[in-house]
Amino acid sequence: MKRIYLFLIASLFFVFTGCDADDDDVVDEELPASTIAGFNTFGCLINEQVYVPEKGSFCLDCADAPKLQLTYGEVFEEYRFSLGTFNDTDGDVSITLELFNGTEPLTEGLYSLSQTTLEASDMPIANATCRINKKISGEKIESEFYSNESIGGVLEIIKIDEEKKFISGTFYFSAVDGNGQFINITDGRFDVTYKSF
Repeated sequence: MKRIYLFLIASLFFVFTGCDADDDDVVDEELPASTIAGFNTFGCLINEQVYVPEKGSFCLDCADAPKLQLTYGEVFEEYRFSLGTFNDTDGDVSITLELFNGTEPLTEGLYSLSQTTLEASDMPIANATCRINKKISGEKIESEFYSNESIGGVLEIIKIDEEKKFISGTFYFSAVDGNGQFINITDGRFDVTYKSF
């Protein structure tokens, strides 16, 4: 009988000491490998925490919120790249990267993730945005962050395959919200098939 009590006490000790209030922050996922084959992968670190697009198990309207979508091509005689990602596991996070390249198609190389002013509307558009409603690295964040003319980053297109319709690359950027709070996105990589506009 004493053995059973000792076993129960030891078990409870391990259960309670093994649980931490921040366990919901632990991310078991790893960043996907950097590939150039159209594997439909995306990943980055948001303030040092792994982010990958993923649907939560209770997605109410999955058709309207794809987890990963890339659109590229000519629209209104201008070339545009628009990559959107979404994760609604234990909160939600979305990241959007956009490039506007005028009348020239994108090529392999470096592109700024700051801000673009469209000639047609004379309106500035952030090239990188991140909306967060989730704990990130132990801190609850509920805000929308945007790159602008003085804060941003770089997107490098490593491969564009127009025959197989995929684009692969890397990126990083910083962004700020309306209250002056910053986030840092690092180690970004994507390898995504695209649809044309």
